[in-house]
Amino acid sequence: MKKILIIKHGSLGDIIFSLQSMFSVKNKYIDSSIDILTEKKYVNFFLKSKIFDNIIIDDRKNFIFQTIILLFSLSKNKYELIIDLQNSQRTSFYNLFFRIFSRSKISSSRNFSHSRYKIPSQGSETVMEGLSNQLKLIDIKNIGDINYNWLKIDIIEKSKKPIALFLPGVSKAGIYKQWQPNKFAQIANYYEKKGFKICVLGTKEDLDSCLPIIENCKDVINEIDKSPPEVIYSYALMSSIIFSNDTGPGHIAALAKKNIVWLANDNDISKANLPKGKHIYKILDNSVKNISADRVINFIKENNL
Repeated sequence: MKKILIIKHGSLGDIIFSLQSMFSVKNKYIDSSIDILTEKKYVNFFLKSKIFDNIIIDDRKNFIFQTIILLFSLSKNKYELIIDLQNSQRTSFYNLFFRIFSRSKISSSRNFSHSRYKIPSQGSETVMEGLSNQLKLIDIKNIGDINYNWLKIDIIEKSKKPIALFLPGVSKAGIYKQWQPNKFAQIANYYEKKGFKICVLGTKEDLDSCLPIIENCKDVINEIDKSPPEVIYSYALMSSIIFSNDTGPGHIAALAKKNIVWLANDNDISKANLPKGKHIYKILDNSVKNISADRVINFIKENNL
């Protein structure tokens, strides 16, 4: 396979879930030219990864004419293999187009692919496991642990104290899976009294979620609206403990392989999204809103976190 195209759009969390599969493709076809079709907002992120030879912008505008022009342009590249890691209704249409107008072999879990992975019921595997299983059908093996230090940057703010990192924000669409900010503040207070330095990260939209921590702790590293993926990952590397909702920044922090406590709904979505591993701790309930701060503190004590 001399020319390969990977398709991946979606949320920040979706991008993080697919990284291991992308590196697995690179490992299998190390001498091949590998391009990615993705959104403009992820260009700098993928440039840092050095996985891809070319990054092609597809912001998924709902203009059929523009989309068809893009696909015709891609078909001229004569990709031998197209790997659909988005697996959406939209990419099902892309698959159909490439079946008609190219000779590319297509890997996907959607219609019109040559090698189709049949996704089991939601919650029976994580998203990362599903993408790995999809690639196994075309003889691409999961390469396992990956070094993500290409995301690491120098952090000016240093602390002689151990750092407890908090990611209490969620998107507007994800408000149903947000643990209450005042409860995050209670946990931050608990760690501050234990001698930890408290750090909060997020976008400017996350400020309201972080204010209870900022206002109730004495000395907080506040990186709100200054938290691109590189900052999140680098602070996570410096942290002794991380607390997060099921959200994109949390999944970036998890790449640092430090102790991370996920506060989430106990449902199939969480089972699909939340990672597994040595440093992963989960506190779940039918509704994340029902999890009390006392329950979290007891969990912390029981697990020596």
